[in-house]
Amino acid sequence: MAVAAAGAAVVVVALASSSEAGLPTYTNGYAKWPRINAKPITRCGPPCAHSGVKNVYVSKRKVGARYPNGAVIVKSVAQAGVAGPPGQVAVMRKVDGRWRFVEYRLSAGRYSVIGQGSFCLSCHMQARANDYVFTKR
Repeated sequence: MAVAAAGAAVVVVALASSSEAGLPTYTNGYAKWPRINAKPITRCGPPCAHSGVKNVYVSKRKVGARYPNGAVIVKSVAQAGVAGPPGQVAVMRKVDGRWRFVEYRLSAGRYSVIGQGSFCLSCHMQARANDYVFTKR
C-alpha cells in the first residue's frame, strides 16, 4: 500500500503544473487563504519534520471532521529573522478522498521536491484522527 501511495503521489506531482517558482499552481495565492493556526507556530514537535516559524493555510474548510476533496493545505516554514519567501513549503492535497503529500525546499529562488508520498504519510499517520492534519484550530 505504501508503494502505491508513493507512486500515486509521484503521478500527482508529475501532472501538476508548476508556477514560476516551482510550486504547483494549485497553491497559488495560499498566503491569502484562511490560516488554521491562531498565531505562527514556533515550537517543533514531536514530531519535528518542519523546524522553523510555521503558518498553515487551507483552501477549503473542514466539512464535519474531514476536509473535502480538492482541499489544499499549505504549511510555510521560514527561519526566524530571514526575509523573503519561506525556505520550505509542505503541501497536502486531497484527491479522491486521500491526501497527497509533497514537500519543497527553496534553493536559488526556485522550489524543488525534497519529499513526498509515504515519506510524509509515515509521520502524518499520527494525526489520523484529525484527517491527517496536525494543526488544529
